[in-house]
This record gives sequence, structure tokens and C-alpha cells, in this order.
Amino acid sequence: MKEVLVLEKISKSFGGIHALEDVDFSLLEGEVHALLGENGAGKSTLIKILTGVHQKDSGKIKLFGKDVKILNPVDARYKGIAAIYQELSLIEDLSVAENIFLGNEPTKDILGTVNRKELFDLASQKLKKFNIDINPSIKISELGMGQKRIIEIIKALAIDAKILLLDEPTTGMSKVEIETLFKIMKDLKKHNVTMIYISHHLEEVFSVCDRATVLRDGKNVKTFEVENLAIPDLVQAMIGRNLNDEFPKRRGKPGDGIIFSIKNFKSFNMKHEIDLDLKKGEILGISGIIGSGKSELALGLFGVDKKEKGKIYIENKEVNIKNPGDAKKEKIAFIPEDRKTQGLFLNQNLLLNLTVANMELVLNNGVINSRKRKELSTITAEKLKVKPLDLKMQAQNLSGGNQQKIVVGKWLCGVPKIIIFDEPTRGIDVGAKTEIYNLINELADKGTGIIIISSEFKEISGVCDRILVFRNGKVAKEMSAEEATTENILTVALGG
Repeated sequence: MKEVLVLEKISKSFGGIHALEDVDFSLLEGEVHALLGENGAGKSTLIKILTGVHQKDSGKIKLFGKDVKILNPVDARYKGIAAIYQELSLIEDLSVAENIFLGNEPTKDILGTVNRKELFDLASQKLKKFNIDINPSIKISELGMGQKRIIEIIKALAIDAKILLLDEPTTGMSKVEIETLFKIMKDLKKHNVTMIYISHHLEEVFSVCDRATVLRDGKNVKTFEVENLAIPDLVQAMIGRNLNDEFPKRRGKPGDGIIFSIKNFKSFNMKHEIDLDLKKGEILGISGIIGSGKSELALGLFGVDKKEKGKIYIENKEVNIKNPGDAKKEKIAFIPEDRKTQGLFLNQNLLLNLTVANMELVLNNGVINSRKRKELSTITAEKLKVKPLDLKMQAQNLSGGNQQKIVVGKWLCGVPKIIIFDEPTRGIDVGAKTEIYNLINELADKGTGIIIISSEFKEISGVCDRILVFRNGKVAKEMSAEEATTENILTVALGG
């Protein structure tokens, strides 16, 4: 197999901090090559250099045997490199065909009038070539997440992309959709399309990848042949140590008192009324398949969705939560599912993001005390091991795991009594996951009531003291930690 891309000694720094240091990387035609590493390892920076978002400080890029400079994202596309990110770039109100050829539509006259018949014919040909059974005339809004992700890939191939960069491509997809995506990827390989695959789900690497390169602290650790690779070796390369216990053992145990309780609670977006009790220092898991009603409950409890009926009690006192401001006053914190749109001000610095939820702690007579604000932010960021620890850096420039730490950190400043985590480790690496789990344990040991909402059954069974399995908007079953195996949770979640 010939090399289609070679990176030699690529380095990149931000404000004196090395994001990449002398990284070598090669890509063979028709392979799926995993790019792995903890959050902050340099994966995102490398991808941004390949797509022209960032310019390298030093090193060489060879594309199809020639030295090249990738000036910007448009130049990268022109050179045959296309990225499919977690955040989709599709326009929901346009059809599949219109999205595939957006900005590249076939025309029928010198005025540039779109030839709609040719547009739909070409889209049909592209979809048929890769055995994709999607009607090119339906709107993107009518598709599931997996189908949308596939259309993003076809959109890239429509402009003759030869190298695809797939960043967490299975986010939000069902098992069936993931299997369909992998089938299409294997078909793409037969057409000599080459792919770089970034994922925190290591089992996916073994399902679809040929080789895997691990970055750590901005350096290339090793490139592996996947067929000769074992998960423990891969994890050790990523984090620099053995990860014997993915889920740290609980040191403490729940108290006897009920810290949080709801009776006949229902928001306008929930299907059914829910009762639940949360003990002081308990980690309560709520799980189920996508669409089971988990996130709707979280949004209702935090006041994002308006309450329709029912009562909420904190330490046996009834409280009225009409909005997130009320929830905050009652010492309830919410770590949302989508950190980028719901948890962070991406274009603002870490100083603002870490203190924005508790500004009253850094005010003196209504005026911000800059010294106190910086001190509080630094203590929080150090405790959570945020990398790089640069309070002036914009949140959008952090890796996913470090962004998640900032979302958690902004609430910890206010010492909440109850914390609701919605998909707390989505899109972060194994090392960062363990740090989040340790933090959750520490909070519970201090008496904080924790609710974890997660569709990762292994996570729920590994972290929680007690589990509620949701199905069709209801609690289908309550399980102890001992009986909450992945198999048992899945059986109940699917209606068994």
C-alpha cells in the first residue's frame, strides 16, 4: 500500500505551551487509521493542521508524494482532505441532495440556475454507489443521527475527497446505525478512500481500524497494527500507566437521610409522572436507551423545562423550581449532555467560564474582585487537573475532556448539595473518564447527592450505588449495584 499522507516532525505551540512536538505520522491508501490519545494529547491540533485551521510551526507535510502547505479549510478540501466533525454542518431544512452538493450544485445556464433534475440524479448515483438507501429528496430534518452522519461523508466524497477525518463519528448513534456506518466505511476502503478515525470508544478501533497511532502530551508514542493489539497495551500507551480499575472503588457509602425527593413529578416534555428519592452521599444512576426519557427528567428537575405537576423536596423541605436560577439557589447543579451548546461560553476564557455560575463569590459591593476571581478559578482548575492551565485561553481551544472539567468546575465553586450529571463522560478519553469518576466519588463521600444520567450501561453499573432503568418515559425497574450488570440493564431497557 502506498503512502498518501506523511507528516514529519510536526510541531505547534500556543502561548509557549507545546500542543505538538516533532510528531511523525503516515497514512496508507485505503486504510482506516485510528488517532488516539487522552484529551489534550494533541489529536485536535493535528487534525486542525491537516484541515488548515491551524498552521504548523515547523515540520513537513507530504500529500500524495509532494510537499504541500495547507493554507486554510478551503485549500484542504481542494487538496482532497475533508473532516466530518461531531457537530454536523448539514442544513436541516434542505433536502439530502441539496446538502450533498451545497455550494457545488450543477447548473444549466450562464446565470447559474441550479439544474435540479441533475442535482437529484447525481445524489442518487452517489448514494447508490455506496449502497445507501436514503431518498435524496427528503429533508435532513427527517433523518436519524446515523443517517445524517452518513450524508456528511457522502457530501465530502461528492467533491472528490480522498482522505476523510472522522472525529467521534458514532456520537449519538444507535448500535444499528453504528453497524451501518462501519459497513459503509469498509466499502469506502474498497474504493481507495483513506480515513483517519478519532474515537474514545476503543472497541470501535478494533472493529473498523487497520492501524492506530497514539499521541501523549503532544508526542507520538507508537503506531500499532490493530490485529496484533490488545486493549490494555493501547490504554497503557495512551495514559502512560496501567489502568487496572476503570471504575474506582467507592470508599464511602450513602447516608440514611433523604437529601432530594420528587413526588408525581412531570415537566411538560416528560411522558409520565416520576417518583424518586436520593440519599445524602448517594450516586444514583438513571439509564435507558435513547428516547427513554432520561434527559427530559434532568431538564425538568433543573427548571429548564417547565414543571406541569408534582412536588420537589430538598432535605424534606418543599421547594419551587421554576427556572435554572431557582435550582441554583437551592444548591442544585446541572452538568448538561452537550457541553458546547449548553455548558460553556466557547469564545470566552476559562476565567469567565469557571466563575460565571457563582459570580456572587467574587464580588465586593457589586464590583468584581479580580484577585479573588483568579484565585478561585486557579484552585478549581488545579483540583480538576485542567490542561493547559491557562485562564486566558478560550474554552473552545480546550480538548473535550478539559472542557468537561470546566463545566463541572464552574458549579463546584458554589458547593452544591445535589449535582445532576447528564452523560458525564461523553466524548472524553479513558484517563479523563477515571478522573471524572474519582471526582464524583469524592463529592459523594462529602455528602453531595449525585444523579448520573447515562446511556452507557457499563458506566452506570460501574459507578452507581443504585440504578433506575427508564423505558418509554417511566421507571421500568430499580436495581442494586450488584444486580445492575450491563446485560441486565440492557434487557430491561429493551423491554425484556
